[in-house]
Amino acid sequence: MTLKQKLGQLVIPRLPVNRRAFDILRFESGCLIQRIRNRFSPEYHRKIKALRSASGHSVNFGSGGRGLPGWINIDVRPHHQDQYVSLDLRRRLPFSDSSVQRILAEHVIEHLDFRDDIPGVFREFHRILAPGGTVRIIVPDAERYMSAYLHRSRMEFETLGWKLDELPADIHTPIHIVNHVFHQGGEHFFGWDFETMDWALRQAGFGIVVRRGFRVSSDPALAIDQANHAPYSLYAEAVK
Repeated sequence: MTLKQKLGQLVIPRLPVNRRAFDILRFESGCLIQRIRNRFSPEYHRKIKALRSASGHSVNFGSGGRGLPGWINIDVRPHHQDQYVSLDLRRRLPFSDSSVQRILAEHVIEHLDFRDDIPGVFREFHRILAPGGTVRIIVPDAERYMSAYLHRSRMEFETLGWKLDELPADIHTPIHIVNHVFHQGGEHFFGWDFETMDWALRQAGFGIVVRRGFRVSSDPALAIDQANHAPYSLYAEAVK
């Protein structure tokens, strides 16, 4: 256990808020601090100016230390060396209208609030994409987890990466697995199925929404999904 973890175990239980509230406050304060840093950073403004003066971008939102060569890699946390800039996806995106050719959002959308964040984020995706441009969204597939739970299917759970006879010490029952996936220690905010993804993207202005498979895409440059997420992921694409 690191010193940081030890301090957390000592301090957090003594705070006047619970752990979930503390994590939200820590995350939101971090986002605020980064926005302030960006505002006064000449390097940030130089990069944003370059983005706005060009087109045909490939943008990887929520890169999280998994930056793609030749892409604009963006994450909210500032400590990944392979990202272009650090910014909050929930704010207006620093791209000109119709200037982006493709967007990848791999296991990031489930970290956003469905009511308060998703409508604006999806509208921004639609705004910055060029006509014919594609956004590929990958999230945990809630329908598959619910099917496994309702059928009490050991085979379905095992396909999703969970052996019911060999659960981790802090996971006890099938419904606990489902809750773990949907909440992820407070980091996940919504469980997605394709029906809901289709509806949300169409509400944002997309006319074409298609369910895809692992590394199957209408745009070969987007067929680059991480293999470790394949067993439990939902793949969807929307074209402007």
